[in-house]
Amino acid sequence: MADSTSHQGRRVFMTAAVAGGLTILSGSATASAASREAAGGPPPDRLTREGRNKAAVIRAFERQNAGGDLYEILHDDVEWKIVNGRTYTSKAEFLTEGSAPVLDRLASVLVMTIRDLWTEGDTVVVRFDGRATAVDGVEYRNEYCWVWQLRGGRVVRCHAFLDMIAVRELVERIELN
Repeated sequence: MADSTSHQGRRVFMTAAVAGGLTILSGSATASAASREAAGGPPPDRLTREGRNKAAVIRAFERQNAGGDLYEILHDDVEWKIVNGRTYTSKAEFLTEGSAPVLDRLASVLVMTIRDLWTEGDTVVVRFDGRATAVDGVEYRNEYCWVWQLRGGRVVRCHAFLDMIAVRELVERIELN
């Protein structure tokens, strides 16, 4: 009789444990979803917005590497800050005074190889290497990290980190006519 009672007790215990476990599991899933919503979880369009921003940045880099213009993605009123350098307050100013001194000294397309790309809302961080041949035949190499804020698929703000020594060496080595 003790074996029968003990066997029945184990069966009841196991049934209760399994049922209790399922209740706990389903309850925690519901609680988890509810707590994310209550905690102000990401808005439903965030993933699509981040996906759109990521796709726009990748297209811009692909366009650059194919010989096109990466900077088409810039808003006309972009604020482009070179960290430990100058801040440009428009696309025209940046193209003329920021990028042209480098690009005008290159004989080939500046190939930009993305190493890392992160998105968070309207912010995209892209770390990449740039390589090209300068007009004097010497290879130009630089490592960049740009923190972009996008609005409507256009870059409205940039914090650009790059090797300014490599830029200075290129500009000082090659005089433009």
